[in-house]
This record gives sequence, C-alpha cells and structure tokens, in this order.
Amino acid sequence: FLFHTFGMILRTYISGRLPMSNGYETMQFMAWIIMLIALCLQHRFSLMACFGFLLSGFTLLVASIGQMNPQITPLIPVLSSPLLSLHVSLIMMSYALLGFIMLNGIAAIIYFRKNEEEQVERLTLLSRILLYPATLILALGIFIGAVWANISWGRYWAWDPKEVWALITFLVYAFALHTDSLRIFRKPLFFHVYMILSFLTILMTYFGVNYFLGGMHSYAG
Repeated sequence: FLFHTFGMILRTYISGRLPMSNGYETMQFMAWIIMLIALCLQHRFSLMACFGFLLSGFTLLVASIGQMNPQITPLIPVLSSPLLSLHVSLIMMSYALLGFIMLNGIAAIIYFRKNEEEQVERLTLLSRILLYPATLILALGIFIGAVWANISWGRYWAWDPKEVWALITFLVYAFALHTDSLRIFRKPLFFHVYMILSFLTILMTYFGVNYFLGGMHSYAG
C-alpha cells in the first residue's frame, strides 16, 4: 500500500495533477482505494484483507493489460477541471465498496452451504453497512458528473451510454436498500445473490461501455 501510494504521489508530481484522467490512472486509484478500505476494516473483519489483495491485484492486472506504461501527457481542455478528480474519485470509491460487497456475497454463499449461520450473519451485516455509503457516494459521483457535463457541454444529461449505465447501476443497488417495501431483501441468501449479480452492472458500466458502446466518455481512453 505504501509503495502504491508513493507511485501515485510520484505520478502526481510529474504530471502536475491528480492521476485520474484515463483508464489506467483510474484503475490505479481504484486499487489504492480498495487497499485503504481493506486496511481500515481488516481488524473487525479478517476476510477484508484477503478481499483487498484480491480486488486490488485484479484491478492492477487489468490496468497493466490495458496500458503497460502509459505516457503522461497534458490534459485536453474538457478534462482540465477540478471536478474531474472529484467525480472520478467518488465513482471509484463506490465501485470499490460494491466490489467488497460482491466478494462478501460469494463468501456468504460458501458459509451458507457449510451451515455456518454466524459467519453469514456477519457478512450480511457488513454488506448492508457498506451498501449505504456505496450507494450514496455513487449518487454523489453521478451528480458531480452531471454538473461537470453542464459546464463542459451546456447540458446536465445527454443519455450517453456511460450515463445511462451509471443510472442503471445506481437504481439496481438502490432496490436493495428498501427492505421495508421489498421484504425479499431481508433474506440473506437472496440479498447476497442479488449483490453478486448486481456487480455485473458495474462491469458493464466501466468496461462494456468503454469497449463496446463508446460515447462521449471515450475521450478518456
């Protein structure tokens, strides 16, 4: 974690900006956030350290496969905004938290098959606790992105593929918060299976849109 932090500081010093302007840099930041969350929670939940290394390592692997050593270049005008760092950091933080919830779901299903109800309850509680800040941060990230879009293009919402899938992701996860209206989410097994499947919307938003649908967000490479 310290080595990764030093790398990000060095890249920030060289470029003169926070490194969040392209796919490689956002994945690097997401890996850093994941490890920070894992370090903060590992004392209460021992599995979080394992999940942190797994998620962070996979994120760094994807970043390396995409661009092994991307050149640091000046930002294009539309990206030269302080809202860029805020928008990207919030979105990546929410993805990191939702990634932990997805792994919690996989672990909970394994414990459920072993009839270890106490572990299932602990993981369910952790996932429900993480879901609230994750959904809130995602909503804030989308809102900041809309403000940035209005400054850059003169409109808050353009139904760009990335915007649409970000909204779909938010709505899918928001359903799980309404346990009073949708009582089925009170069942731990259904809740965890739903959280695992919901992560597919994040994969579609971040990777599917970039590689298959394109749109205005494709300038970030």
